Amino acid sequence: MRVFMLLSLLGFLFLTPGYGQDFLNLNDTTLVERNQAPTAADPVMAKKWNQINTKFFNLNFGLAFLLDHNVASQNTNSISQVGEIGPSTEFRGQRFMVSGNLLFFKHPWRYMVSANYNGMDAPQDGKSFSFIDWNFEIPFGKKGGWITIGKQKEGVGHEYVAPGTQLFFTERGTAVPAFVRQRNIGIRYSNSILQQRATYTVGLFNNYWETGKSFRENGSQMVLRVTGLPAYTSDSELLHVGIGWRYTGATEGKLSYKAKPEVNTAPSFLNTESLLATSANTLMLETIKVSGPFSFVAEYMANFINGSDSRNQTLNYWQVGGSWFITGESRKYNRNNGNLGKLIPNRNFTLLKKGGGPGAFEVGARYTHSDFSLPTIDGGQHGRLTAALSWYPNAHFRYVVSYGSSKLDKESIRGNTNFWQFRAQFEL
Repeated sequence: MRVFMLLSLLGFLFLTPGYGQDFLNLNDTTLVERNQAPTAADPVMAKKWNQINTKFFNLNFGLAFLLDHNVASQNTNSISQVGEIGPSTEFRGQRFMVSGNLLFFKHPWRYMVSANYNGMDAPQDGKSFSFIDWNFEIPFGKKGGWITIGKQKEGVGHEYVAPGTQLFFTERGTAVPAFVRQRNIGIRYSNSILQQRATYTVGLFNNYWETGKSFRENGSQMVLRVTGLPAYTSDSELLHVGIGWRYTGATEGKLSYKAKPEVNTAPSFLNTESLLATSANTLMLETIKVSGPFSFVAEYMANFINGSDSRNQTLNYWQVGGSWFITGESRKYNRNNGNLGKLIPNRNFTLLKKGGGPGAFEVGARYTHSDFSLPTIDGGQHGRLTAALSWYPNAHFRYVVSYGSSKLDKESIRGNTNFWQFRAQFEL
């Protein structure tokens, strides 16, 4: 908790006139012009001191720090199912980003490189840095769309398309990471049409470079997503609908699915272990309604597994929820990618400067349900009800407190677990 206090103190230093920046005049690169290739990674807020501009290229430097503290309380059944879960504090992310445009092309290419520093917690595989993104986005004129090549988001599942720091809640819904890979290596074509009232993307991926397997053994993925705005007056008055599809080739004839209870430091509550399979197809349906400070979201995913033993099996996930900005804000809507994104408070919180406001306060609630029970193995059924309170002092800082009530039904046992989750977040 001392680290939380340190990060909070850093936040208040930024909020005083001597240290603060002009947060109201932001060049948020998620809000790009139609003829620019829109980066799919987390946004970089451009300032004079974190930019380099030359005749041939420009460069923006960004970073994001996410610090979490999680506390769990379990009944006896839960402990017997997943073991005892102790309190934990972790740096959920320590990410550094470099992005910009290559200006010597007629239609400038965009590049993105981001890496996560692993040294503040346990290093992964002995590596100090893990590369998250490395890609080029190549536009085809003003209306021809763009191709993204390299390690990138797959472009499906609205919670993965949106910046992770800007979601309603600290973690994505339980089964979403099991069905969609956070980053993948491949090529993807995207475009927005009908005067930016609709978007589509299609991609092909295979990360065999990272696994050490051959291209064929590793299994490939194909994705498709189409979104539309049946109603759009402004970013604060809209109706978004979308449909997605993801094909997953089996790795060496097997597929497996694991899911955590929306707490990164918790063990996997759902687990199918290895299933004999040839491939899987995931259908995704999504809708978002924004009305002023209120936002509502509903999502359904069905994962159809094609078994090598001629038995087809299905995993299911759905969520319904929403949020309310008590202070009246609404998130920006990215009409190039079809997702909700950046939140900028109407009035920043300041300690000393006159004319300041409260920042932005958001309350949210949702229910998620995941069903991983199959005829061949009981991977479990999990439901979680979450309530959250977020405070955005300005566009860079966010503090979140959330409570989750979780139930796991597995092998004829029901376990109950309650989670308290705290997050301090800074992004540039």
